[in-house]
Amino acid sequence: MISISANLHLENITINNQNSLMDLMRKIYPPAYKHLWVNEDCNWYLNHCFSEENLKNELSEANAIYCFVIHNLKRVGIVRYLYNTSTNEVVKKNATFIHRIYLSNEVQGKGIAKQLFSWIEKQAIQKQDKFLWLKAMDTQLQALKFYEKQGFKTIDKISLDFNLIHQHLRGMVVMTKALNNKI
Repeated sequence: MISISANLHLENITINNQNSLMDLMRKIYPPAYKHLWVNEDCNWYLNHCFSEENLKNELSEANAIYCFVIHNLKRVGIVRYLYNTSTNEVVKKNATFIHRIYLSNEVQGKGIAKQLFSWIEKQAIQKQDKFLWLKAMDTQLQALKFYEKQGFKTIDKISLDFNLIHQHLRGMVVMTKALNNKI
């Protein structure tokens, strides 16, 4: 268990946690994202991203950290990030990619995401990465506003190629934040 604060911790996800991960994501993901999917059916995404096979692949990636977010002893979300990556075309220097961060509605607005981002930033600096980067749906205005408050700037726009997502909701942005490596 990784302690971020007195009531916020991270618990490493293992392959043995696949069922718990799927159960948690079935509670967290649909309220925020089902509107993106044709017929509000986001099962393809859940079954693909949180399947045993995909979890094995993601756990085997070098420099990957994949954890449950624990708040007041309860699993309330997940976070996955990778050190020493790049955005390919734009940021060619070492960067930490914040691949997934999902929190349940019950804990949003309590400063948990801010604490997580601050902690990830410190970890990235210790790994001597120069940037943080992430991808976000361009229609998730609350998330985009949060990322901007954390110092992220949009550097690119992309579109998902999933036929199951409504075409007008496939837009994404790539955002980066330069790190001050003086800690």
